[in-house]
Amino acid sequence: MRSERSEVNERANPAQKPLAGELNRHGGQLAGELNHHAGQLAGELNRRVVALARRAQPPLRSARRRAEPSCGCVRRRVRPSPESARPASST
Repeated sequence: MRSERSEVNERANPAQKPLAGELNRHGGQLAGELNHHAGQLAGELNRRVVALARRAQPPLRSARRRAEPSCGCVRRRVRPSPESARPASST
């Protein structure tokens, strides 16, 4: 019992067999080219995603600020009151 595929191959025109091989070769070339372009697009997408992720992060703070504990409260400078800023009287 012969398979259907071999039966079709036997009935094929011998002049068409090289054409089928050429089509297979071109199909492989096209598949490789498609994979190449897909890889290039994936790389470009990855670069853009990384750039967006970097932009979305808050900027790095200075080393001095990082050393301070971040308890959620804001440390403010205390300004001297106007009374303490006046020179002492010389009496």
